[in-house]
Amino acid sequence: MNLSKIDWPDSLHDLQAKISETFALLAGLLLLFLGASDYFLGLGVFIITVKFILAFPFFLGYFWMKKKGNHNLVIQLLLAVGLLAVTLNYFYNEGYRGPTIYTIFIVIVSVGIFIKKKLVQFIWLGGAILLYSTFFYLEIKNIIVVEQHYTGLENLFWDHIVTLLWCGLFVFFGVYIFVSNYQKQNVTLENLRKLNEQNLKELSEINLKKNQLLAMLTHDLKNPIGTLSTTLDLMDAMEMDERELDIIFKDLKNQSFHLNNVLNNTLSWVKTELSDLEAELVSCSLLKFSEELVKTMESQANRKNQHIQFEFLGEDRTLELEANEIRIILKNLLDNAIKFSPEGSTIHFQLSVDNQKIRWEVINSGISIPKEIRKNLFEFQVKSSFGTKREKGTGLGLHLCKKIADSLGIHLGFDLSTHGENRFFLVRENQ
Repeated sequence: MNLSKIDWPDSLHDLQAKISETFALLAGLLLLFLGASDYFLGLGVFIITVKFILAFPFFLGYFWMKKKGNHNLVIQLLLAVGLLAVTLNYFYNEGYRGPTIYTIFIVIVSVGIFIKKKLVQFIWLGGAILLYSTFFYLEIKNIIVVEQHYTGLENLFWDHIVTLLWCGLFVFFGVYIFVSNYQKQNVTLENLRKLNEQNLKELSEINLKKNQLLAMLTHDLKNPIGTLSTTLDLMDAMEMDERELDIIFKDLKNQSFHLNNVLNNTLSWVKTELSDLEAELVSCSLLKFSEELVKTMESQANRKNQHIQFEFLGEDRTLELEANEIRIILKNLLDNAIKFSPEGSTIHFQLSVDNQKIRWEVINSGISIPKEIRKNLFEFQVKSSFGTKREKGTGLGLHLCKKIADSLGIHLGFDLSTHGENRFFLVRENQ
């Protein structure tokens, strides 16, 4: 997934910027509303005019932040303008009896939301509270005198109620917008976290698949290359006549053909896995397909004087098969049978065909696989094992074969034959 093409919501920095702009706009509107309310309540002309005038810096700050930025500086300047409005309102709107205290709480809320540095927050907070407390104390001590404009308690009531209404709406919508945008940011971050987890999972799966493909390629090529190398070493170490050399060259030709087939089959499967394409179906004769596989493995069996006995039950059919993948699985099963069977033994390879299914069996003599190992026989385990002639195994082959079989919907399993021999079977249901 291309992250650059996703239309992400605003960043966390932009969230505070948006709220700052909203605060400036709402504060300007609040001053206009409060000025209009004071007019209808019959308060002094001076404080009404001051509120209308002080609304202008807030609108100017809104447009400045919108176009130029500098949100932190502008907000602090506007907070200073706000405290100026609070001071004038205290002296010209009934002092501690008036509604000035509501605007102090607006300043405190604004400081908590918009000021980033803790020290600066505490300075603004302490300054706002100290300012109001000082005026309050000086007034009750009659050190300062505040003009009285209320004509009665009802006038006081309406002034408080109207101011409380406008200030309450200011705080409500300010906090609502802040919380809404904050929730939006949380949703964005959660979606980003899930996307990162998904990408990490996909990357891990790709890395695992790459390792498995390399393991399969190494596993399938190890024995053919080893056999070829052994033959060449034998030729180099012994003097041979023309007849023996002719036999050796024919054997090398068979081994080269076998190695080429293994490489082509494995690379074809690797290409399919890496491109996430479905396995290619190839039309082939079941009998001919199985006989060619036996012929491919004979040179390896001959090294241990072993014989692969092929048995066919049923009638031959020409079907579309996942030939490369099935060949890889059966080749590994035969390879293991050769590896773990004693010299001179017979390996039974059986194909049975009926209307419902196709079944291949590989049966070999030798030590039966212990019960405690059978339950985890196809699990991933990097553990070396050795054949009857110290042929080294990696422990990866059966696991990878099981993965291939499962991906094709084919059943790969193990049991013991009636004579207690190891028997691996591969069953493909007819479509």
